[in-house]
Amino acid sequence: MSFKFRGKVFSFALSQGLFSSAAIDKGTRFLLKVLSQHWDAVKRQGLPLPQRVLDAGCGVGVIGICAAGTLLAQGDSTLLPPAFHVRCQDRDELAKIITEYNAQKNRIPPGLLSSHTEPLLGGPSYARWDLILSNIPAKAGKPVLADFIFRSAALLNPGGSVLIVVVNPLADFFRAQIAQAHVPLQYDEPGREHRVFMYGSRPYPFEGPLEPVQGGGYLLRDYPMYHRRGGDYVMEGLAYSLNTIQGVADFDAPSEAVQAAAKLMTRLKGADLMVSLRGSILIYEPGQGHFPRWLLAYLAKGKKPEETSRMYRWVFFSRNILALEASRYNMSQETVCAIPGLDLSISRKTLAAALEPESRAYDLIVGFPQFVPQTDRIIPLWEGLRELLSPGGIGIMALPASEAERFDRKKPSGFNRLGDCKRNGFRAVGYQVL
Repeated sequence: MSFKFRGKVFSFALSQGLFSSAAIDKGTRFLLKVLSQHWDAVKRQGLPLPQRVLDAGCGVGVIGICAAGTLLAQGDSTLLPPAFHVRCQDRDELAKIITEYNAQKNRIPPGLLSSHTEPLLGGPSYARWDLILSNIPAKAGKPVLADFIFRSAALLNPGGSVLIVVVNPLADFFRAQIAQAHVPLQYDEPGREHRVFMYGSRPYPFEGPLEPVQGGGYLLRDYPMYHRRGGDYVMEGLAYSLNTIQGVADFDAPSEAVQAAAKLMTRLKGADLMVSLRGSILIYEPGQGHFPRWLLAYLAKGKKPEETSRMYRWVFFSRNILALEASRYNMSQETVCAIPGLDLSISRKTLAAALEPESRAYDLIVGFPQFVPQTDRIIPLWEGLRELLSPGGIGIMALPASEAERFDRKKPSGFNRLGDCKRNGFRAVGYQVL
């Protein structure tokens, strides 16, 4: 899709798996319109253009790439790396990869723009910005959005600004948060469906440091605004506790797909099957962590969960960095490796490298793949299972019933079908490598 910004024509690939898959959304267009007006004012006043720019929640990279391409076109000798840099980041690994693709498509040099899988205001502890841009995700949760105002203002260089676009139902909330943060409001631009706010850094320091959000499995411990709720759950007669996170589904209850997979695991007597295997476990798209927490309780069978957890090598693999953080937090940290990625087949080398040196493959893979419209992931899923499962290893895929039927029909040779379990429109299907 072509898009014109400040006289320069950009071209973007969109994705069915990301926000605004059919067109560049109205909020992004409105934000860039206000940004263009702001830069006109900056030029009239003879002020310097920003050199350090963050696109927080970048999606396919439209905002960050337009900013990078336009600043690059200024021909200003000061806008050179490493002083000049645009960082695009999103919680979704697919967004990172498509942003990289779109940057190449628009001939943005790699040294000028980078893309990352990070929480909304994540990044290096030393990172500070002249300009932070965000079409801020309304579904992030109000505690996260409120923190964004305080944290983003604290991450600005002197004279820097934050420019955000929000949906109109949240405009009063954001205005109140900006006032509460005591940061100077520079723009308050109303639109038909959205509102744009621009604010600067606080004239005096915040109480306590506000650093970029750091990952590593301790998001819920170190950043309480991400915590949704803590609770006790029961699946297949087994109780487990879980802390859930903002921005990830299944915070109230395990999904139907998860419950189908748990039921199938008990039907297959998976704990007995695991006894003869080495104990390398891969959970693909673990969400809040319902399934791995239940699986730990299932494998423990009266033992201490901490001891049982250390008996296995756990690897969590997901597009969503927040899901990885939530799942890892809810397990024993030292036993879990969390890997951002898209697909088992695409990332099989990375996933294989996460195993213990003496292991060749995984003994159990349980997946909850997210199917993207107009794409066929059935064959790549089977290729991933073939490459990653050990001889005798078990693979369970929990899918919408129609996708599970297609997946089952495509079963290649070398796999024995163990059984399946249906639950309210979802179906879990299990296989063992011959």
